[in-house]
Amino acid sequence: MLKRSSILVVLGLVVVSSHLFGAPVRIKDAASIRGVRSNQLVGYGLVVGLQGTGDSSASLTTNSAVTNMVKNLGLEVAGPLQANGSMAGVIITAELPPFARSGEKIDVKISTIGEAKSLAGGTLLLSPLKSGDGQVYAFAQGAVVVGQADGKGARVLTVAQVPGGGVIEREFAPTFVVENTFKLVLGYPDFSNSTRVAETVNTELSGFFAKAVDPGLVTITIPPLYVDNPIEFVAKIQSLRVDLDIKAMVTIDERTGTIIMGDSVTIKPVTISHGNLTVKVEDKKSNKGEKNVARDSVVDLKGTTVGDIVKSLNSMGARPNDIIGIMKALSSSGALQAELKFL
Repeated sequence: MLKRSSILVVLGLVVVSSHLFGAPVRIKDAASIRGVRSNQLVGYGLVVGLQGTGDSSASLTTNSAVTNMVKNLGLEVAGPLQANGSMAGVIITAELPPFARSGEKIDVKISTIGEAKSLAGGTLLLSPLKSGDGQVYAFAQGAVVVGQADGKGARVLTVAQVPGGGVIEREFAPTFVVENTFKLVLGYPDFSNSTRVAETVNTELSGFFAKAVDPGLVTITIPPLYVDNPIEFVAKIQSLRVDLDIKAMVTIDERTGTIIMGDSVTIKPVTISHGNLTVKVEDKKSNKGEKNVARDSVVDLKGTTVGDIVKSLNSMGARPNDIIGIMKALSSSGALQAELKFL
């Protein structure tokens, strides 16, 4: 069991070998098709049925929305209505998936914009959801579901979900083939990666149909045989497998004290002093008969990886700040054979 002061080490989430999952990966998992993407939707709505936890009568936005809603329902009102804690104005957000069809349902998220304390038990009234082009693509309505407590702190009651509460009204079918050509956008932009994807496609088709435009973009021309059926051709290309080079990386989250790294990220010989700790990394060929040593305030390692250093420092009871500081020093000295990234 780790000591309270130790850092949590997660191995293998950022892989440093040339194979992402130990084997060639599908192009579908390594690249996306330009144009095939989701769109964000946003709208304003009212949540009603709250037990005194909604907006107060001082909320001008909610008061105006309530008055307009009542008028739109065909009811005559003598003057502006006021919220009394039973309703709340909310911002509604949702994600419209590509090729969504009319009548499909999507989940929506709502967040208070006034002084409401809780949305628990409320109902979202019918509200339009618009995209960036100003067009209404969906309507949202339904029972509000507040997230359950997870034991890590107070529950957030001012943000909630309406599962399946959005109904798509305007279909979204993006265009991804232009002049018999579509483009692959790589998730890991790299000169060798884009070249390998193009070579894999050309080898499979026995021709020159793919071209690496830059490290993150590959254009593919649809062969005459598939001009009338581009969907089948794209599916064929996505199923191809390719070897990818992934940059060696060590990621650190200073807020949670978490280090994410590949288990084979190596370190050159170096000696670093940090406070009362000294880390000494020696060449793997030297002192072959000796084992890694962690004594008092000295960590003496032969031919080590980042994982070896973190484990040794943890065993010494080093604080998370000390370990992160040593990682920074290793990177600054050029001894860390990977890119250091902070979340």
